[in-house]
Amino acid sequence: MGSEPCIEQQLASNSPQFTELEKSILQFTEQWTLKATVEPSVVKQLIQEFMPRELVILAATVAQANLTSRFNKTFGVELP
Repeated sequence: MGSEPCIEQQLASNSPQFTELEKSILQFTEQWTLKATVEPSVVKQLIQEFMPRELVILAATVAQANLTSRFNKTFGVELP
């Protein structure tokens, strides 16, 4: 996968429905999910907005969602 954002990210980044903070959260989630790393500029934005405890919760939530998704896909678990 190239460095270009996916179509959902492109739409979100231009959408007035999302705040700048929400856009940063979406960028964090997509980058960490797809590349296992996050651009320093995105991390910097989140550090400015969140307390350390909140950053841990955000990261843990993304990690748990990725773990669950990958587990379900690997073992053929279908959710209702």
